[in-house]
Amino acid sequence: MTAQTFDSNVLEMAPRLRAFLRRRVRDDATADDLTQETLLKVYRSRAALRDGTRLEAWLFRVARTTLIDHYRRRKPTEELPAALAAESGDEVDSLRVAIAASTRRFLEELPEIYREPVRLAEMEGLPLAKIALRMNLSLTAVKSRVRRGRQLLKSKLQACCRFEFDRLGQVIGWERRPYADADE
Repeated sequence: MTAQTFDSNVLEMAPRLRAFLRRRVRDDATADDLTQETLLKVYRSRAALRDGTRLEAWLFRVARTTLIDHYRRRKPTEELPAALAAESGDEVDSLRVAIAASTRRFLEELPEIYREPVRLAEMEGLPLAKIALRMNLSLTAVKSRVRRGRQLLKSKLQACCRFEFDRLGQVIGWERRPYADADE
């Protein structure tokens, strides 16, 4: 990604970054400061971005880290606000239910060659060797089909929504992409 493309893409996403930060702080001035701090970090560490197609996710990860740093600087002994701390059990459960429902819907849209191996592996939790026996396929074929099916599911989920992950890779938030409604 060229420097000019990087700059224009970051500037295009800056209002969304500010809105993201504004929803998580008390006032506009703090949101402006945090947005500026995030953009400075982004520009200073642009070389750390290895995949230009992941720019948006990278920007929001930097913004989230900046926000957490902001709250830690304010009062180190004070707990993070509920919006930033781990979500309550109900919120996590509702998030998991929504993702599972979307995954099941997208699973049904997969070609049959991938649908059944992925369903058996993900929904029924069967080991790949047992799937191979059940479907009368080689283990290599099952591994390939499950991997490809998971990739297709991931693509469908990413086309539908933008996900936020914690440092352990767990989904902690999501937002429906604006153009995703046009597909339905």
